[in-house]
Amino acid sequence: MSEPTAYRALKQLRSLRIVVPALKVSKVKHSKGGPRPTVWAFENASPDEVAEALRLHYRLLSPNYRIAEKVAQTILDEFHEKGKPPEITYREIVIHIRELKIPFTTPDIADLAAQYLHEKGIKVWR
Repeated sequence: MSEPTAYRALKQLRSLRIVVPALKVSKVKHSKGGPRPTVWAFENASPDEVAEALRLHYRLLSPNYRIAEKVAQTILDEFHEKGKPPEITYREIVIHIRELKIPFTTPDIADLAAQYLHEKGIKVWR
């Protein structure tokens, strides 16, 4: 979606009072200034939901997290194909990452992948 289209849609949602400003984001790391972004939310959204959405947004901006998510998803796919029990060791995650020859540091990606797998209900043995 183009930026003007997104702004028109946001303007329409605001006029219909479907979304309201939830919070102004504090200074973004490594920014040179400019206006602070506003987080918009549904009127009945809780502060916890707004905070979780902001955390997810920052995660998805990270290239490490996006790679870890792909790695974890391939591991999850293997679990479903082979019918393995829902548990894995941290060492198996590291081996899987090394097999894929990912150009990022393996421990960082492995930690993020382990966290993602844990959120999806997979027991990660450390």
